[in-house]
Amino acid sequence: MVFGDKHIHFLCSQKKASLLEVVKKSAKETVGVDVVMHVKAKNDNGSNQMESILRAIRSQSKSDHAAPTVGYIAREAPEGKLLEIWTDKLKGSGLTLSDISNGLSDLFAVKDKNEITCIKKAAYLTACAMKNFVVPKVEKVIDEEKKVTHASLMDDTEKAILDPVKIGVKLRAENVDICYPPIFQSGGNFDLRPSASSNDDYLYYDSSSVIICAIGSRYNSYCSNVARTYLIDSNAVQSKAYEVLLKAHEAAILALKPGNKISSVYEAAVAVVEREAPELVPNLTKSAGTGIGLEFRESGLSLNAKNERVLKAGMVFNVSLGFQNLQAKTSNTKSENFSLLLADTVIVTDDGRDVATSASSKSVKDIAYSFNEDEEEEEQPKVKPESIAKDAVFSKATLRSDNGEISKEELRKQHQAELARQKMKKLLDALLVWNLVAEMVELP
Repeated sequence: MVFGDKHIHFLCSQKKASLLEVVKKSAKETVGVDVVMHVKAKNDNGSNQMESILRAIRSQSKSDHAAPTVGYIAREAPEGKLLEIWTDKLKGSGLTLSDISNGLSDLFAVKDKNEITCIKKAAYLTACAMKNFVVPKVEKVIDEEKKVTHASLMDDTEKAILDPVKIGVKLRAENVDICYPPIFQSGGNFDLRPSASSNDDYLYYDSSSVIICAIGSRYNSYCSNVARTYLIDSNAVQSKAYEVLLKAHEAAILALKPGNKISSVYEAAVAVVEREAPELVPNLTKSAGTGIGLEFRESGLSLNAKNERVLKAGMVFNVSLGFQNLQAKTSNTKSENFSLLLADTVIVTDDGRDVATSASSKSVKDIAYSFNEDEEEEEQPKVKPESIAKDAVFSKATLRSDNGEISKEELRKQHQAELARQKMKKLLDALLVWNLVAEMVELP
């Protein structure tokens, strides 16, 4: 497509040209421009039609007594033979080229009501996928001590996103998609870049291990994103680093107010790290995320220290912050190197901000899992077996008794026994109520 003051040119096949015929009338009536179709045959590379478009550009420029200038998106590499040929012809045309990336970024930065609705639906799907599928899935893998690869978790999570009803989200499957293949990382190998991928290594969940999960989904082509870090029997270094990251992430989100400069968002995060743990500043990611919408990364809205653009209500951001390549002394080399990552989809509103992915918790109590108690806890007085069974629930629970470690199989049996006991109690209570009612109404 080439947009001019008086014409809009389309270079396409006959089939697409037929579909686009419907826009001719509305384009003329609404904005006063003519839509011109340049139809190429199936095996034609479109070169002749491109020359025709370039002649039209020169002709319009001469009639307007202005130097011919063509705007283009400099950072986007051409994809496909047709665009490659067009790019070469444009560069060799002698026309003045001007990068319009920032202009388009401004145009799409503030979302309207319908766009915000789509983003909220996408964000809700993403958060529910993390909460209702990823977390239970990972918990089950750890609980049953299964060997599951990051790539396998990626595939299963993608399927869950593409079938929203199965994760409790009432959205039509045909309207949703993934933004990128879900990312699962553990075992000391971490990449916090958006281009990261899930490898074929097994999920690592031994003591002092860190698991990073990141997923993004689309609704009607609008993007959303969430990333969470889960700590398994974390040591003091890991726990402190996560608490600092959480505070910094929250500070960045709180700085998303209309009228603030975009740079203030990253500066707010840095200020927290400098105050709470200055030694971690070199490990902090160089930005706090980017704008998000039809594009997963709206680079003109990068949340870095240099962006002086002003925040406006209706802007939407993927607030993504992390610590890279941290070190902790552990008994296992796979746990010595670790990274942390948090990300949320946040909408700037008139009175502040709306965290659209808040359904997925990132609080310490919900992301820290403990399977080993401290030595002093082992020396506490013995408790009744019923009490052990009652409290022995997997999620965020310790897996050790006074007499030694309880196997996970024993724990499951105890938990099932407790559930059965509770169901029996409810049944007996119901029968008791029924008997009392029967006596009151003097039933035979």
